[in-house]
Amino acid sequence: MPRVMIVDDEPDVVEVFKKILECEGYGVGCAQSGGECLAKLKNTPVDLILMDFFMPEMDGRMVIEEIRKIPELKDTKIAILTSALFKKRGVEIMKELNVRDYITKPIDLEDFTARIRKLTGK
Repeated sequence: MPRVMIVDDEPDVVEVFKKILECEGYGVGCAQSGGECLAKLKNTPVDLILMDFFMPEMDGRMVIEEIRKIPELKDTKIAILTSALFKKRGVEIMKELNVRDYITKPIDLEDFTARIRKLTGK
């Protein structure tokens, strides 16, 4: 069973995406901050991280940069999950960070689940 970690500072958002993914047959871990995400990844590897970009303390970019520094995690698939619309420079930054996808909220359920299946190979 593929494992997905949802990282978002809004508990309601985390809960909604957790339920969607569990219904699709994924194992789901959750973190409400960048620090919590990094701590959990040390003990529980995942197949995909869904990362909110705008969070207090550590934003998504900072968390991804830290993940990429950890040898056993550096190739983890990451998709941005955000309500923000990135301009050209934002898209370039995501490529530099090896982000695999950019999913905007609110989501289209069928599109979302299809993209997650593609990212996890499920």
